[in-house]
Amino acid sequence: MNSEQTYFALLRAALWNTSDEALKDISLTSEVFTIAQQQGTAALVYDRILSLPQAQRPDAQTQAFMKQVCARTMLHQEHMLDYLRRAQKALDVPTIKPVLLKGFSLARLYPKPYLRQCGDIDIFVGKEAYHKGAKLLREAFPEAALFDEEKDYYKHYNLTFKSTAIEMHRVSVSFAHPRDVRLYDRLEHEAMFVSPRTITTEHGTWLEPEERFNVLFVFIHSWEHLLSETVSFRQLCDLALAIHNVQDKEELARYLHRNLKTLRLLRAWQLYAYILVHYLGVPAEQMPLYTPHCKRRAEHLLAIILDPKGRAEHIEANKQRNLNVPKNVVLRKLFTFRCRLREAREIAKIEPQYARHTITTSIAQSFIRFLHGENTRTWE
Repeated sequence: MNSEQTYFALLRAALWNTSDEALKDISLTSEVFTIAQQQGTAALVYDRILSLPQAQRPDAQTQAFMKQVCARTMLHQEHMLDYLRRAQKALDVPTIKPVLLKGFSLARLYPKPYLRQCGDIDIFVGKEAYHKGAKLLREAFPEAALFDEEKDYYKHYNLTFKSTAIEMHRVSVSFAHPRDVRLYDRLEHEAMFVSPRTITTEHGTWLEPEERFNVLFVFIHSWEHLLSETVSFRQLCDLALAIHNVQDKEELARYLHRNLKTLRLLRAWQLYAYILVHYLGVPAEQMPLYTPHCKRRAEHLLAIILDPKGRAEHIEANKQRNLNVPKNVVLRKLFTFRCRLREAREIAKIEPQYARHTITTSIAQSFIRFLHGENTRTWE
């Protein structure tokens, strides 16, 4: 096995809690540890390594380092639980129905939830409760460093407390095309307010999105990250476990096919499905909408995810471009269009159909905003 194959063998074993027999032929190198850290799965992989026979484990110094990483992850989880309880208490009012999203919610699906690395806390309250919720959070965390409330104002309010971001969402995902917005808003409303699930664990009780929608949301959120900045196997592990958690796979497949096709994300989903089956160990028969016929593009996507240098360069290039935005309205529109065109070219290497949809929608939206004023957003 090479380093990547070893990493995936360890990650599969940690994800599905499989027998160590599957790991008897692995060879540990420093590159395996590097990949695990870059992909946000270090604690999961290190914990599995520490369960191997002594002869297969790395040297004592490396083992001590891995134990420290696991301990830091667990300690951070404990701190985040305290912040979550504090936020929940603040939002416990009759007019707000907070729903827990993403990593901290999905951690409970892991064999060892405390090893799922979490960066922030995401809470959905919807558009109507958004401003009141922001006010209550400010009052609950008066010592926090507050970011500009209007930053990404159409999506979430961001508050940082002791290096932990608490994001309160009015919408969970943003779309540019009005038709996509209407469909997703309807699905979101049903999943968050009509049929959310009440989850009770040893750490408390909270609401989570309806399970089919949760799979859709986790995928779209990951796809958004891939297009705008970076994505890691931590998010793909979340998706694999969210799918595994749904009992009726046939109904899930129908739900996903219907909505992903309308959102023009079906082919993108199939790329993820290929990776989940061939690298994360999801059985093909349990993977909704899986097809083996997208191997070339899926492998290209895999290479992007596993390329930390390329991801870092992409993020830095985006930052530099944002520093040079022209002040003139027309020039700013042209600047934005060039950025969108550059992004579409990158997307086309993975999913051409979605790239075409992205650029045509961007042109139409820019024209509408130019006609109606700089701050007009069709999704509001």
